[in-house]
Amino acid sequence: MLLRNLTVIWLAAACCGAVYSQSDQQRAANLTTCLSGRYPTLCKHAWLSTDDKRNVEQAERRENLKICLQGRYPSLCNRQRLSPEEGRQVMEAERRENLSTCMTGRYVTLCNKALLTQEERAQVLTAERAENLRTCSTGRYPSLCNRALLSPDQLTQVKAAEARVRASQPEGTTAARRPARSRYQSSGCEDGHWVESVSDDGTIVKLEDGSVWEVDAVDAIDSMLWLPTTDIIACNDKLINTDDNEKVGARRLR
Repeated sequence: MLLRNLTVIWLAAACCGAVYSQSDQQRAANLTTCLSGRYPTLCKHAWLSTDDKRNVEQAERRENLKICLQGRYPSLCNRQRLSPEEGRQVMEAERRENLSTCMTGRYVTLCNKALLTQEERAQVLTAERAENLRTCSTGRYPSLCNRALLSPDQLTQVKAAEARVRASQPEGTTAARRPARSRYQSSGCEDGHWVESVSDDGTIVKLEDGSVWEVDAVDAIDSMLWLPTTDIIACNDKLINTDDNEKVGARRLR
């Protein structure tokens, strides 16, 4: 009986020792995550010491400010962690980034015109008209063409382009074909592609050839802004948006 009791005690101690060891490892891993400042929602703040909490708070404020000052991701910016001066700097950054987005003329729904001056609005409208005309003039994307932004002469030209595209399509097809693609064996890349569709979160991109690509999560915030007709170079491990000169890590699913 004594031997049995000792065995039970030894097993319990071994078990508890393993738990404590694992807990220490988890706490160390949690501290590393917290001190990066990048993942506040993944940080278990209750596990931190008073000094660690102070250091983590500083790290989270620093990372938050870094994101905010990019001006590109207002929804990811926690303004409660900004000082009044930092808030002013972030507002200016967001105004600059918004203007940059608006001036491309390509992202009408992403352009916050409330942040534009009257002069900037006029410039943006000109850019939107020019981009719309470029899309319409191809004749390939009638559903993406905003005819309300076209002059009578431009509308006539667009209708003629669409007619030419329809006439060039084999019976039963829904989209015009582009010139044959060029293969670059040395780089493992292929140009001549374009975006057919992008998932709402930007993680899935479908190209005109039917290929489907999964975009790296860290780059999806860029690809989610890509529009149909965007010219793409497809490589083994990335997609290159030649319109905006953006690169995102990606792998082909099919």
